[in-house]
Amino acid sequence: AAILAALLLAGAGLVVLFERHVARTIADDLDVHLAQLLAGLDTGPDGQIIVIRPPVDPRFATPLSGLYWQIDDVSGPLVRSRSLWDAALTLPPDEPPLGTIHHHEATGPADAHVLIAERRVSLTRAGTPALLRVAVATDLARVSAAGERFAKELAVALGLLGVALAVATTIQVGLGLRPLDRLRRDVADIRAGRRPRLPAATPDEVQPLVAEVNGLLDAQQGE
Repeated sequence: AAILAALLLAGAGLVVLFERHVARTIADDLDVHLAQLLAGLDTGPDGQIIVIRPPVDPRFATPLSGLYWQIDDVSGPLVRSRSLWDAALTLPPDEPPLGTIHHHEATGPADAHVLIAERRVSLTRAGTPALLRVAVATDLARVSAAGERFAKELAVALGLLGVALAVATTIQVGLGLRPLDRLRRDVADIRAGRRPRLPAATPDEVQPLVAEVNGLLDAQQGE
């Protein structure tokens, strides 16, 4: 029971750590996509926001692929990736400092749970500075799916480990109780009259008990 409880706690902890690692990796990937998007951002002759070099990941061009980008101003979305199709990212009403990347979770296309990395930048449009919110997002279903696959593989590994630990514990307990089994046989010999006292050559673990029993036998014989 102790081994089972320890393995369950260890498994749950490892799954949580794995999902956190995957989430951090995805957040780092979003930062890279955001940097690529910002590097390709420009304005046209009429002040319109254009993306001359969109992020290179092909999923941005696949509708509802789970990877999206969007550029907003105070009026709402201006430019967005083809992957958003007819949807839009709903950015929270916060105002992170200029030039600072902000991560937050929100509801994305098809009610998916997405992680968003956004950055507020100032860009000149038709000679006038404009504040833009540049955002990239990814579907967090990948984190859950990866966590489930990891949990299944981990369950098999922990199951094998549990069997090995149970066998090792059984062997260890058997070896540890062997001196007591020998002591039981020696006591049975005393009761049957085959020996007057317990042998002095016993393991250290049971030596105090042997000394007490022999002392009791000596006392009884003295009486």
